[in-house]
Amino acid sequence: MKLIYLLFVIAVTYSGRLMSQTVNSPDGDIRIEFSLVGQSRHNYPEGTPMYAVSYKGKPFLLSSRLGFDVLGTAGIKSFLKVSDVLRTERRSTWKPVYGERGEYPDNYNEMSVVLEETLFPHRKLKIIFRAYNEGIAFRYEIPAQKGFEKVVINRELTEFVFPQYTSVWQSYGHEGKYSKVYVNEIQPNCELPLTCMTANGVYGAIFEAGNSNYPRAYVQSPNRRGTTLGISIRGEAKSANGITTAWRAITLAEKPGGLIENNYLVLNLNDPCQLTDTSWIKPGTVMREIDLNTEASFKLIDFCARKGIDYILYDGLWYGPDKDIKSYPGTPKSGLDLPAAIRYAKEKGIGVFLYLDKIAVERYADELFPLYEKWGVKGIKPGFVSTGNQEWQEWIEGMVKKAAKHHLMVNIHDAYRPTGFSRTYPNLITQEGIHGNEQQPNADHDAMLPFTRFTIGAGDYTPGYLRAGLQSTWAHRLALPILFYSPAQFLFWRERPEARHDRLELKLWENIPTVWDDTKVIDGSVGEYAVIARRSGTTWYVGGITNANARTLVLDCSFLKSGKQYKATIYTDDTLSEDKVDIETRKVSGKDKLTFNLKNSGGFALRIE
Repeated sequence: MKLIYLLFVIAVTYSGRLMSQTVNSPDGDIRIEFSLVGQSRHNYPEGTPMYAVSYKGKPFLLSSRLGFDVLGTAGIKSFLKVSDVLRTERRSTWKPVYGERGEYPDNYNEMSVVLEETLFPHRKLKIIFRAYNEGIAFRYEIPAQKGFEKVVINRELTEFVFPQYTSVWQSYGHEGKYSKVYVNEIQPNCELPLTCMTANGVYGAIFEAGNSNYPRAYVQSPNRRGTTLGISIRGEAKSANGITTAWRAITLAEKPGGLIENNYLVLNLNDPCQLTDTSWIKPGTVMREIDLNTEASFKLIDFCARKGIDYILYDGLWYGPDKDIKSYPGTPKSGLDLPAAIRYAKEKGIGVFLYLDKIAVERYADELFPLYEKWGVKGIKPGFVSTGNQEWQEWIEGMVKKAAKHHLMVNIHDAYRPTGFSRTYPNLITQEGIHGNEQQPNADHDAMLPFTRFTIGAGDYTPGYLRAGLQSTWAHRLALPILFYSPAQFLFWRERPEARHDRLELKLWENIPTVWDDTKVIDGSVGEYAVIARRSGTTWYVGGITNANARTLVLDCSFLKSGKQYKATIYTDDTLSEDKVDIETRKVSGKDKLTFNLKNSGGFALRIE
């Protein structure tokens, strides 16, 4: 592993009069300024902690409040003074088990501000700020101390105060659509990540990370006036002998594509991999088995072996009605010899995932996980899981850890959204938390997703291809597994293997990678269009889509290695037929610029070797 690590600590003791401290990113582009409210300011009490963020000299966040209300005692949010300031820095890289690139930088400058109340009982609070080249992060630590033997945070007062005319892309519910509004139009319980664009052209994505023992966060406009958003946590945060919160973080960039290229920031804010052996964690493509019988299973396995698909999934009802607590998910339904199908799949080099309802996991995990390991099951897909409060966050991560002990990959469906835990336990291979192709969204939604939901990592969108009712062209759909990152890529959802799967353009999906050695966003505008290039080994895949509007896009091939010639297989919508994809092969180099005239809701895809 390539690792360069530099760490130093400076502790400075202050009289409490020094009210302002700053920390800059290693490249100097990002600046965090911490301050305490003085006597002359009347919006908040004296000694209220505040922070502000700028990017390349442009304000992204104006002075914004920090602090808590604590159950059973006075809140720790004002009448504070600076006691110590600790500074560290890190310069390193790390290699993920899998990812959107083969290696991630982890470079930051850190400033820990230790605060002490000026009033009795003089409790202490530490706020840790990190400035990365990719963005910023901060979290709170209430150290173990008298008066905080038991901590119950019932309201987090973290705020984000934006410059005037900042736009955001809001979403509500774990499968919500996105819409662009001004900050003051945000309703309660708006989902994270929240993509933002200031009037001066700075893009940001607000998210949370490291939620292992902390409730889920949302944002809302406190009074629906002005440009302030506040954190709202789902339930109380509880701990004994002090508490450490989840990270509040923001990826920053000049262009919306930078939010995707830098989305590994969420991983950097989590602990390194805790598994000593990860050889059994194998990303790949998946197709759903919908007939749920032995004969159909064997046919699907043969089909996947021919088409370069790595896994099949038995979804709901393979063991009984969803949410029926009497259904035991160790006994397949009549007509499905699951152990025989798993054995046959293994002979063909195909793995098996099994759907499990939350109730089944809650009741039977200790019994089922060893059984599935014995059968040779490769992964599980828990559905309808509860999320939000601290107890459910801890339950979900405990389930992932338990699955790892039995060599089971996990795809969490429904409401769970990534917070970077897949770095620590990479058997958490993907998750839903996304409005995907099950709901048949339009192309406008597809063009928003790379710059919104995918700014925090993998999403199980279930692209589909032949399903009726999809609101995009063939070439648009063909590009989605390249644009939408998911190490377990569920290519075909409600589709039986049939002759139409032999369409010539689907050759692109045969053995298509689901994880990458490099990712570059070539161009894009939130909700308008996106063009992304991803490399696996020496082969590049490029996907481009537009929203419901036809447009011309230019692919600048300068991401290719200079001085080399490549063969590009290019897939585009046929201009004369609604049911055909044109396939062209030509030579390209890094000097080329390729022009694509896209239909409404259209797209294009390339494989470059």
